[in-house]
Amino acid sequence: MVIDGVEYRFEIVSSVTPGHDGLAIECWKGSEMVFEVFRSDQALKFEVTLFMRDVPLELLEEVIPSARARLGDFVP
Repeated sequence: MVIDGVEYRFEIVSSVTPGHDGLAIECWKGSEMVFEVFRSDQALKFEVTLFMRDVPLELLEEVIPSARARLGDFVP
């Protein structure tokens, strides 16, 4: 996805580490992570974490409406 001439990409990744067990949609700008939408199988909730300031709203609008369906059900 390109916004104002900047290319962003999305990846679905799994995380199985203490305190961070689940599935995420990550948004990347080059080698920098912009944000993630995380399905926490420990806390049984979805979380959004921003890793940069001034994240374009269009990026969040692209991911958030479909995040629950794309990340699936909790796996406790």
